[in-house]
Amino acid sequence: MLSRIDGEQQSSKRVFLLTGKPRAGKSTLIKKLINEIGSETWGGFYTEEITNSINERIGFRCVSVDGESVEIAHVESPSQTRIGRYGIDIEKFEKFALRVLQEAMTFKKIIVIDEIGFLQMLSLSFQRKVQEIIYDNRIVLGTVPLDSHPGIDKIKYNKEVQLVSINESTRDMITELLVKDILKALDSNTL
Repeated sequence: MLSRIDGEQQSSKRVFLLTGKPRAGKSTLIKKLINEIGSETWGGFYTEEITNSINERIGFRCVSVDGESVEIAHVESPSQTRIGRYGIDIEKFEKFALRVLQEAMTFKKIIVIDEIGFLQMLSLSFQRKVQEIIYDNRIVLGTVPLDSHPGIDKIKYNKEVQLVSINESTRDMITELLVKDILKALDSNTL
């Protein structure tokens, strides 16, 4: 998709991973794509920030495409597992994410995995499930951080992955291109 902007021919991929700086709008773009293509086609989850009354980020929750949610990280969490200032509830994340992703594999055509990040990589079960989904000819829309991580890099640089870098100024243009690419992948998918 970005290759078209650069004038190169685009290859047909089925795993689309958005990357960009924090707060670039990756999750916003995912929600927009779900709405544009139709939520009945999608399964999986996206991540939302939890903010306080003055709009400071204080945590994160996972939200299924169907609207169910679970808090997975918070500054006030007593968890000993921490990333930066956030206490992480890996068990809660695993239980939620693995169930939602398995349901998506069973019943949906497109799987959302927002985010395949440092927090999520603390779960080996999650890492295995993401690999299973990618190698199982699934159409995937996900997000990955810009920074390097051995487990994430293995996913990012898989031959089936189209890595899409976004920022606030390119997000709207990329939306149109991704809709076309995802619909093309849906038309040619044999699952």
